[in-house]
Amino acid sequence: MSKKTIGILLFDDVELLDFAGPLEVFTSANYLSQDDAYDVKTVGLKNKIIVSKSLLEVTPSEVISADKGYDLFLIPGGFGTRPIIKDEGVLSPLRSVIDNSKRTATVCTGSLVLAKLGYLKNKKATSHHLALDVLQKQDETIEICKGERFIDNGRFVTSAGVSAGIDMSLYIVEQELGKKARDTTASYMEYLG
Repeated sequence: MSKKTIGILLFDDVELLDFAGPLEVFTSANYLSQDDAYDVKTVGLKNKIIVSKSLLEVTPSEVISADKGYDLFLIPGGFGTRPIIKDEGVLSPLRSVIDNSKRTATVCTGSLVLAKLGYLKNKKATSHHLALDVLQKQDETIEICKGERFIDNGRFVTSAGVSAGIDMSLYIVEQELGKKARDTTASYMEYLG
């Protein structure tokens, strides 16, 4: 089996658990896999990222490149998504990376980016429960799924807020590596979700 590439987007005011939870799931699954299933990279909009609330400074593995794509591109949420959806200079390379990627998943308000770019048109989606109205305003055709932990539309997967990103990531691990890999990863993380 060839390694699947995963790019996890980082930007100023990203929510820590929105990216760290999925990062831990995929790196743990990789650690437990005999085949090194994943090549996981953090992808920054710039060289240094300030994480929301904690003010933690993070250095991404690489800076975003419009000509790059991943097997899975993951867009976390946080208050930093609000400036992103208003900045065409950022949306343009994000659109290219999404188009070049096989699948894109979002955690929390990361779904706002997909909605703004039109990828959720006439699809079911979810986000943080306090941002569902903001998601709906991005695209009135989205069928909002309140109370769902995650929604799989095939190429696009959206999850609710913060810890729901862990559930979604374990779901993706199960799809790609099987139920045993999912259960082993959850057990290793001592995650009961």
